[in-house]
Amino acid sequence: MKNSLLFGLLLLLTPHISLGQSTDPQEPENKNNSDSLVVNLPEKVETNLSLITPPEGFEPTDKFNGYIHYEASSGIIMTMIDNANYIKISEGMTDDFFRKNGLTFIEKQSFVSDNGVKGIYYKSSFVTSDVDFIRYMVYAGDLNKTLWLNITYPTKLEELIESDILTTIQSIQLNINQDEK
Repeated sequence: MKNSLLFGLLLLLTPHISLGQSTDPQEPENKNNSDSLVVNLPEKVETNLSLITPPEGFEPTDKFNGYIHYEASSGIIMTMIDNANYIKISEGMTDDFFRKNGLTFIEKQSFVSDNGVKGIYYKSSFVTSDVDFIRYMVYAGDLNKTLWLNITYPTKLEELIESDILTTIQSIQLNINQDEK
């Protein structure tokens, strides 16, 4: 499933390329730059775990960039994507995306975090090894970057954990002071 999510991210990001005029200082000043384009491809960058407040019992892990709750078989994977805004990324969240990734769509919701960060989350379900899971795919950010959270937990724990997951989504922030890292 991990590989299909990575593949899904690549599918989501590939068509969303930013184009702009080149301002290369190496080019002669009298040359017309109107035909020169710079392509800013989305780029996965290191993500500061302090951008969210995880639910109680979740701890940082060295297995992936994020948090894990071993007893609850739950995890939060965090990815920062530069050069891509969450609105463009969310355009890739089609029925075909969910079908190809073995996910059953449940809900789509826009939100603004307590720290003023806008975003969209998608709630879906899937089954692996005969266990039902819930997955929240959260995209939040601004024009230049998107924080992508994949939050997964067993469906049987939904009553115990869902309100904490929604609180974590509300905690998203993008600008952490260097002192807070």
